[in-house]
Amino acid sequence: GNMRCFETMGCGALLVSDAGSYPAGMQEGDTIETYGTPEQAVEVISRSLQDWPRSAEIAARGRARIREIYSKDVQWKQFGDLVGRV
Repeated sequence: GNMRCFETMGCGALLVSDAGSYPAGMQEGDTIETYGTPEQAVEVISRSLQDWPRSAEIAARGRARIREIYSKDVQWKQFGDLVGRV
């Protein structure tokens, strides 16, 4: 996952990006929007702007999901597990 994805979603903006494999919490149509071609990018962005209430819901879910999965508390626990601390 590119850092821009986390930054975009973490600040509550709608992530619109190229189709591909993304880290946990980044699901097309649920927490992000994706496109496969430049022409589809225009369509997805236009649709997102035209149906902003839906887009805002996707963005809000994305922010919540990132906060839940990648919080500092979760990161600290994973670090402790990695280095063998309890």
